Amino acid sequence: MRRRELWLLTAFALVLPAVAVGAGPQSSAATGVVSGTITIGGKPTADVVVSIEGAPAQKPQGLYYRKAVMEQRDLRFYPYVLPILVGAKVDFLNDDKVWHNVYSASEAKKFDLGLYAPGKQKTVTFDKPGVVRIQCNVHPTMEAFIVVKEQPYFATPDREGSYRFAAPLGTYRLSVWHPTLGTRSEPFTLERPDEVLRLDVDLNKTK
Repeated sequence: MRRRELWLLTAFALVLPAVAVGAGPQSSAATGVVSGTITIGGKPTADVVVSIEGAPAQKPQGLYYRKAVMEQRDLRFYPYVLPILVGAKVDFLNDDKVWHNVYSASEAKKFDLGLYAPGKQKTVTFDKPGVVRIQCNVHPTMEAFIVVKEQPYFATPDREGSYRFAAPLGTYRLSVWHPTLGTRSEPFTLERPDEVLRLDVDLNKTK
C-alpha cells in the first residue's frame, strides 16, 4: 500500500466514527448529516477543517480516534491540514531521502523531535485542543497544520472541496477553518434523525 493511501485511510478512519456516533457511546443521541462544498473564489479547496461549534466535548473512543500519520515527502508535509481528536497520536514519517526535523512552537502543543533519518518516524500525542503549526527547522519552507478537536464532528474536504460528516440534532454553527483565511461560521439546524443538510461555503464571499 502506498504511503499516501495509508494516511488517507487513517484520516478517513479518524472521521468515520463521527458518521456512526449515534450508535456509539452516546447511542441515545440522534444525528443527521451535514454535507456540502468548500470553495475559495469558486475554486474547490481541501486545505480546510469543517466542524461544528457548540457540540459537547467527547472522550476518544476506540482505535479510530487514536492514530494518524503525517508524512515528510518531496520536502513537504502530507497532509497539509490534518484534523484529529484530543488524545490522538500522530506518526511523523520521514519518507524523503534527506534528514528532517519536526517541531512546533504552538500553544496547543510545543515539541521538537530533533533530526531523524530517511525511513524513520517519531510519534507525538496531542492532548490539548487547538491549532498546531508544524515545521521543519532544516527546511524552513515546510509547513503543515494539525487541528485538534474536542468532539468528532469534523471533516476535511476531498479534492473537489466536498465534505460530509454526522452532527447531533439541534442548532449549531458550521465552522470552516483555513490556515490563512481564518474561520468562517454559518448557522444551521438539524431537526430530524438521518436528515441530510447541504451547506456550501465560499471563503471569499461576504455574507
